[in-house]
Amino acid sequence: MKMKRKISGSSFLFILLILGLSMSSCENETKDNPGPDGESESYIPASNAKYEYTVTEDGENIATATKWINGSRDSSGLKLYNLHTINNISGESMTMDNELYLANGKTYTRITAPEAWYMVIEELKKSPDIIVEEARLNGFPASMVMENALREGSKLTWEVPETMGQYIRFKAKDSGDKILEITQKLVHHPGEAESIESVTVPAGTFSCVKFVYKISQEQILKINGQTATTVSGTETVTLWMAHGIGVVKEESITFYDGSSSSTTTVLNKIQ
Repeated sequence: MKMKRKISGSSFLFILLILGLSMSSCENETKDNPGPDGESESYIPASNAKYEYTVTEDGENIATATKWINGSRDSSGLKLYNLHTINNISGESMTMDNELYLANGKTYTRITAPEAWYMVIEELKKSPDIIVEEARLNGFPASMVMENALREGSKLTWEVPETMGQYIRFKAKDSGDKILEITQKLVHHPGEAESIESVTVPAGTFSCVKFVYKISQEQILKINGQTATTVSGTETVTLWMAHGIGVVKEESITFYDGSSSSTTTVLNKIQ
């Protein structure tokens, strides 16, 4: 889920926020017995395997990712699995983790605020030209919930405590008393399985559920409390999910501020 952003100065921050939806950071308390036990009928990846992905945007390779289950812990009668991810984007490596668990015939992906977002804010605060007065993320922790049944009509829903997004208020040191505020909001719409398909990717051929859902977003820039610009967009995400693996293929088509882009992620190798 990588949407192109066009408001100057906030694009990278928003990309980090989007990454948090599928590779969010969480605490991994133990690394004992790390594999899913008897949960092969869910979208939790099998243990003792690594999953390598390639990401392309508008036909150009932009990133690679390697994911694997590297730990588990018990919490309130649930077994939580840590999905560890190493992303390589434009020569830079970013490590993230998120927790998955199985309950009531559904796979839950727990989403917490990405630590990288806070790192970027700290870097902004170090800038000699910017005074950051306030920065916060909203809507965390949250969960993406998929019904595990391999059938058309299986639901994909979201458990979000409030509208997800971010808010940043800052001043440029050479702009006098001018205060700038950037507010970004994401709304995750429920989706469902449109079909059961056999999908072939470089890693092999898999029986997959094809989920489709949408994300809408709005970005508002205010100067001294007055709205200067408002832009919005939508992203349509198609996920091909296989039991015991998770994501086999993902396609997203984004329309944002008058332009469009497409991103594709495919499973290249299981090792």
